[in-house]
Formats: sequence, C-alpha cells, structure tokens
Amino acid sequence: MNNIRGLVVGVLLAIWCFPAVSSAKALPPAPTPPPAFVATGTTTGETTNTPAASPTDAQSASLAQREQQSRNLQDFKGGSAVVYVGSGTVLILIILLILLI
Repeated sequence: MNNIRGLVVGVLLAIWCFPAVSSAKALPPAPTPPPAFVATGTTTGETTNTPAASPTDAQSASLAQREQQSRNLQDFKGGSAVVYVGSGTVLILIILLILLI
C-alpha cells in the first residue's frame, strides 16, 4: 500500500510540475540594434592625435590609486561560508520524505 501511495504522489507531482514547463512562452526575437550614430566633425581639416580620456580610463586610474593606498588587500579574508538552499532542493527533500514515510 505504501508503494502505491508513493507512486501516486510521484505521478501527481510530475503532472503538476511539468505542464508549466511545456506551456512556457518562447523568448521574443532579439531587438534590432539602433542605427549607428555618425558624428559630424569640424570642416577645417585639422586633426588632433590626442585621444580623449574615456570614463573607463578615469575609473581605472581611480581604482589603481585606491589600490595603492590600501596595502593590506593581500591579507583580505572573506566572510564566513554560507550554504544557500533553494526551493528546488526543498521540493526534492519533501518528495523524498513523502516517499520514504
């Protein structure tokens, strides 16, 4: 009797869980990228060879400066180890408990 009960519970859980997967909507097609922006330059014909400082260069310099200021970064130890249990793990444990009882 317990074997039949476990089989029925397993079949019902499979029926209840898997239709949601089969009825899922497909992802929409990837949007087309916006057209390229063409910058208009000066008409004087003079060109400069000095590149402008980009935001990533400024950020890199800022991070490098902060790294130089804090010398104890090599001794950094993270926080305690934490184990996260997701809903899928809890569902599997509940199914196992139902089947074993």
